[in-house]
Amino acid sequence: MALASMSTWSTTILSLWAAYWAAMFAQVAHLRTLDDGVGATGFAWLSGALLAAGTGFFANSIGA
Repeated sequence: MALASMSTWSTTILSLWAAYWAAMFAQVAHLRTLDDGVGATGFAWLSGALLAAGTGFFANSIGA
């Protein structure tokens, strides 16, 4: 399914979902850094990828 054919409601939900999980993985990355640092880079990368996806969905929902 192309993003252009998705409803505004669907893209809004997907952008909020991606932003929520980006925040969760960013928090895990931060806590891993405080603990022993193992896996912090992976969680930070995943958080950034989800944030980029959420931004893309949001930009699509507002027609940018």
